Order: sequence, then structure tokens, then C-alpha cells
Amino acid sequence: MTAAAKTTKNRLTVKQWAEAEALWESGAVTYEDLMTKFGLAQSSFERHFKKKGIVKGAKAAAIKAKVDEKLAVAAIDEATIIAARIKETKEQHYTMSANLSKLAYSEILQAKKDGQPVAVAMNNLKALDKAMDVLAKARTERYAILGLDRPDAVNPDELPELVISELTAEQIEEMRKRDEADLDELPAGANQSVVQPDEEDIDEGEDDDPDAVVEES
Repeated sequence: MTAAAKTTKNRLTVKQWAEAEALWESGAVTYEDLMTKFGLAQSSFERHFKKKGIVKGAKAAAIKAKVDEKLAVAAIDEATIIAARIKETKEQHYTMSANLSKLAYSEILQAKKDGQPVAVAMNNLKALDKAMDVLAKARTERYAILGLDRPDAVNPDELPELVISELTAEQIEEMRKRDEADLDELPAGANQSVVQPDEEDIDEGEDDDPDAVVEES
């Protein structure tokens, strides 16, 4: 009995047929692939697929969409993890750097408190300096792994927006009134050095002369 005859006597379970159908609809296999995997002749698959109305590659687009969706979710999850690690790295190195700086400053203050030259604390300061070097190397390594050493590491969307606008005449007048109100609320004698010009000396629409000299009485 030939190998081809043996394959025709094989029977597939419901689960195996479902797997064969899914593979055929995905468009990722050939008849030879199915014959090798399940041990049936090509004609068996052809009859079965025709009877079930199963077309090769019919679900390829839907499968690709699901794969793309899973990849997108995985990318978001990875980005979330990296963002958390970046935040943790910055906070840790800020704390460690701040603590080392405090220790170094404490050594200097202690020397002054004891009435001794700073040189007496030089050994401890050198040790702290070495610790800062080690910390800097560790930070450089972690920054490189997280991609923080790249020029584009700073996200422009996270930077605060600086808005510069010109003040209107109404806004300027409102600020002037508020300043005058603040002066009126000062304790008695606190604003004696402020010379208030007469109303007749003020020309509306013109700026005060910046070179004018005000003489105190």
C-alpha cells in the first residue's frame, strides 16, 4: 500500500478540521502544508473546503487587523513601562545627587563650625567626589539604555507653552488702578517717599518722561 493510499484512510477530529480550516482561511498555508501536517490527500481537503464554502485567505485581512491591534497594545504597554522607568531613574538620581551634595556641604559647615580650615575635611570631600563620579557613570549608563541621551529625548509636548501678548489700554489702566489701591493700603508713613504728581501735570495718552527729575520737598 502506498503512502498516498494510507493518507486517504486517515480521519481528522473536529478540532483538527477546525484548525485546518483556520489555517486555510488565513492564507498562510498550501495544500502540501496541510497534507504534511494532517496526513490527508489534497482531494480530501478540496472536497471538505468546497462543501463548507471555505475560501483560502478569506480571513487574512481580519487576522492581520487583529495582529496589528495586538502589536499596538504591546507597543503602548512597552512605552508605559519605559516612561515609568525614566521617571524612576530621574527621581532616584536626583535624590542621590542631592544627598551627596548635602553631605559635602555638611563637611564644609562642620569645619567652619569647629574653627578649622576646610582642608581638614578634604579626605571626606574627596571620597564624596568619587561617589559623585560613580553616580554620574551609573546615570549615563541608565540614560543610554532608556534613550535619554538622544537629542530628541525631550518631548516638546511636555514643555510648558510661553504665551506673550500685548496689554490693551484697558488692562494697563486696570493695573494702574490696582497699584494705586495697593499704595493706599500701606500703613501711614510707609509711602511718604512716593511723590504723587498733580493731575494737571499728566498728559493723557503720553508716557512719563523717563529723564524727568523728581525733587523731594
